[in-house]
This record gives sequence, C-alpha cells and structure tokens, in this order.
Amino acid sequence: MQFYHGDMCMQMCAVRNLGSKIFRNLLQICLFPVRLKRQSVCERKLQMNLLITLIVVLNSQPADARDVKPKEETYVPDYTIYHNVSQLQKDLADIAQRNPNYFKLDHTYRSRLDQSQLLLRITNFTGSRVSHNLHVHIPKVKVLLSYAEHAREFLPVESMLYFLHNITGGLVAPTGSYSDLFSRFILSNFDLFIVAMMNPDGRHQVETTKNYCWRGTSEGVDLNRNFDWNFGGPGSSGDVNDEEYRGKKVFSEPESHILRELTSKYKFDAFVSFHAGIRQIYVPFADSKSKKIKRKPHNLDGMLDLATILSTATVNHYRYGLAYNLNDYTADGTVFDYMAGKRRIPFSFAIELWGIGDYKGAKCFDLFNPRSKDLQVAVEEIHPLYKSLFSYLRKWKERQVIKALDPELDAPSLTLGFILLATVIIITIFVAIQNKLPQCLRVFPRRRVISLKSLSSTFSMVQLR
Repeated sequence: MQFYHGDMCMQMCAVRNLGSKIFRNLLQICLFPVRLKRQSVCERKLQMNLLITLIVVLNSQPADARDVKPKEETYVPDYTIYHNVSQLQKDLADIAQRNPNYFKLDHTYRSRLDQSQLLLRITNFTGSRVSHNLHVHIPKVKVLLSYAEHAREFLPVESMLYFLHNITGGLVAPTGSYSDLFSRFILSNFDLFIVAMMNPDGRHQVETTKNYCWRGTSEGVDLNRNFDWNFGGPGSSGDVNDEEYRGKKVFSEPESHILRELTSKYKFDAFVSFHAGIRQIYVPFADSKSKKIKRKPHNLDGMLDLATILSTATVNHYRYGLAYNLNDYTADGTVFDYMAGKRRIPFSFAIELWGIGDYKGAKCFDLFNPRSKDLQVAVEEIHPLYKSLFSYLRKWKERQVIKALDPELDAPSLTLGFILLATVIIITIFVAIQNKLPQCLRVFPRRRVISLKSLSSTFSMVQLR
C-alpha cells in the first residue's frame, strides 16, 4: 500500500487561506491510497490520526482571518480629537457652506450601504486658468487625492483636515501673510478633487464594532486590490476572510467606481492614495507581473524626482522607490498602479504618511495611528509634504506648457549656439566677397589714403605762397 507523504499533506493543508474545495481534495489525497492493498493495523491507525488532525485544522480556521480579527488594543481613538465619519461629514459641509466660491462638497458617489464618499472639489471657481509672468496662460493643475481606502487608517484623513484648515485659515488671514499666500497659491493654481472617505462602510464598521484591525469594506473587500491592473494576481486573495480579499471581480465594489469615473471624466496631472503604517512613498508598479518583467511607469524619472523631494520634506524622512522593490511582497489590483498603467496619469503615488512598520507586540490601531494626544504634532509634521507636493506640481505644469508652446525653449543654449554660428558664417562670407564687388556695390567703398608726408608737403607749399 502506497501513501503520499503525510507531512507534506499537512503542510499543504495548513497553508494560510486555503479554500475549502482545495482542502477537501487534499483530504482525499491524504486519506486514500494510490493503490488499494491489504491494510495493516498500523496503517489504519495512521489514517485515523491523519483524519483527526485534518479535522482539527479545518475547524481551527477562523471566521475572520487572523489579521482582521479584533485585538486588545494598546490605545484607541479619542473621538473628541479624532473625527468619526459623522464628524468628518459635518466639518466638510461646514467648510463648503462657509466658502462656496472655493469649496464644493458632492454626495453623488456612495458606498454599498448608501453612505457618501464625500467628494470635495477645491479651487477658485471664478477662472480655470492663471497667468504666467511671461504672459503665458497656464491651466490649473488637476490633482486627485484619495483617503481612507483602508478602514483602520485614521491618520491620513486627519492630515487632510489639517491641510484644509490651513487653506480656509488663509482666506481670513492678513493680506500678504504666509497663510494668505499659501491659500491663494492653492486656490489659484490647482483644481483639487479630494475623496475624503473612500470606504465609509468599513470605517463605520470599525467605529461600531471597535475592531480596529478591520481593513476592508462592509463585504470585507480590500479596495486597493479591486482595480483593473493585474487583478486576481497572487498579490491579492480570493478568500473572503483575508484582509487582502480582492472581491469577486474587478470593480465589483461601488466604492471603487468613484475613482474610475472621475479619471474617465477629467484629465488629471497627479494622483495620490494616502495610507499609514510606515513612512514610505511608493512609485508604480506594485503588482506581481510588473515585478517579474521589471515593468516601469512611463514617467518614472519625473515620479522619482518628486519622490526624492517629498522624502525629505518633513522632519521624518521617507523611504521611496518602485513599490515592488521597496516591499518584500507584491500587491495586485492597486489603485495607484491602475492610475499609472491604465489612466497614464503623469504622477501616481501611494504614500504611507506615518508609522514605523510592524513590530513585536504591535496591535492594530497603534500600527497605523498615533495616540490621540500626539495627533496634532503628527499632522503638523506631515503638512510640509503637502506643500512640497503642490509646489513641485505647479512648476512642472509650467514647464510642460512652455515646452509645448515652444519646444526650442527646452534647449536654449543649443539654439543660441546655432544662431551665433550662423552669424559668424554670414559675416565671414560677406567680408570675403566685399573686395570683389564693383565699387558702387560695396558697402564700404575703398577710400584714398593720404600719408602724413604728403600732407606736410602740401601745407609747406601753401605757406610759401
């Protein structure tokens, strides 16, 4: 009687997130012989022990995956400091109501449970273009920012609110002050689209269940695995209990539609998906196929240039680079890969704003968010990153427009060199043919040269007379 190796079967069955169908198949392989012959008592006992072990493994699979089950947290949010979903909606509504010329709050896009995703558009709505000091008109830079794709990451939303309050504060600041100049810079040069709450259902679940490990939507779908870029690859999961569950199909979740539809309607210059957990700036791509074939985005140099600047914009330095090089894992179906690969937005990033990464004894809320008493300092430290981001994008847009209007401006020294060379050639040719022209056609006709000796003789004769 011949068996497959029992230890190998057990190892295969213990693989994380193993589907029940695969499990049953492995069970049959382990329990039934390839060739049926007379069984010994020892062999029957071995089969029975293996069966019992497999049943224990099967029954030990949790209803939720290990990393999304609630834990006893080190600390939890104080909602007099952190914003819950209802407080966030109220604050954004208040900002839009008080500043209708600059802020518009849109509730059109909604979650599976019909909660608003809080789309905020920010710009000076009186004009779509701004003037350049060389009388060149520069279109406003269109930027799309996404927050709260993962329900347990509170910090990015708080950094967004701090950024918004800096803009509104500048509207009432003294003319010429730093706050005034910052607000005017943002409102005059940018057309910002901010999805303030990508995953309101998941966030509501965190707030009501106190499970600060929950990452997905109400269906448990990781929105950052639900987009149309290598969807279904090994850098995601088909198991509904896994925190990286990708959903049944690409764009299966209503919450994903907002970014797809906005990027279909508008031509954006930049997209950023904000996260927390570790200070890192991810440049596309993160997916398994791109890592295998070493695929790179079309504007890699520009993205790395901006990432370099952002990495040192704050007191806390950020690591940056191609996502599949930066991480020891791949991620398939991510939104920032989709924006770079499908939508071909010039700048597309996923930025983790805060954290030190996983560590021994870490729970969940503390992995992604600071203590309530430290929140203000954290968002203040992050704010310079926003400033550097927008400053770079404005200069980049200016260069793109000027280059499109006059490509020669991209290489002024070369153009000047050709002009000087042509001038020297023309002068040389002109001088060479000057003496061969008839006297009447010469620009500088030949004049008689009188020597001083002749002139002296002439004067002497006049005196003698």
